[in-house]
Amino acid sequence: MESMGLLFKVLWSPAEAFFILSKKPRVLAPLIVITLASLAASIVTFTYIDMGELTLRQIEQSPSGANMPEEQKQQMVQMIRTFTPVSMVIGAVAPAVIVTIAALIYFAVFMVIGRDSDFKTFLSITAFAHLPLIVRQAAAIAQVYLTPAAQLDIYNLGGLGLATFLDPGAVSPTVYAASTVVDIVSIWVWILLIIGYKFVVPKSVGIAARASGVLVVSLFFSLIFAALRLLQQPG
Repeated sequence: MESMGLLFKVLWSPAEAFFILSKKPRVLAPLIVITLASLAASIVTFTYIDMGELTLRQIEQSPSGANMPEEQKQQMVQMIRTFTPVSMVIGAVAPAVIVTIAALIYFAVFMVIGRDSDFKTFLSITAFAHLPLIVRQAAAIAQVYLTPAAQLDIYNLGGLGLATFLDPGAVSPTVYAASTVVDIVSIWVWILLIIGYKFVVPKSVGIAARASGVLVVSLFFSLIFAALRLLQQPG
């Protein structure tokens, strides 16, 4: 029951919650909640969106698609539809896996900056700090329900940043991809990480050092994901 209370406390009283977690780390509760939210979003997405049709539309909009035989296009569409259940499972577990990998990376980074806690504590604080991902999953579900399938950006579902207000067809692919790097949820997570890591590093490591450790790593990987989105965009 205490773990359930911390799931809420971390959102409105993060310093108190992270202090408790630094003394008695808990890992399963936040990872389970994040996974369940991701599973719900994944089920809704793959139920309401025909990924085969989406793939076909992207192929036809790409320069190489004009020269692709129709039979080959249909084979790709069928393959995508066949692997939809697998994609659903991957979509459900991916956030929890990414959070765990992020904790490992931050643990390594703070070995250089300074730390005085073990990996389990880092993982606990990192996992609880990523609970705002639930908001992103809820936004993804709302977007799937409320937005026509032809207008959905499957690679930015749940995004609550500048990209939400941009028309991908009205701006350059680079500008649109860059607009997905930061959103409200990512900023929220960064703030929680900076607060939480205060309790797992020596007092000599101030807020500037903690913020640098968090933001450099986060922005680096956000830019990588933005570059991947750029490659996935047609045209």
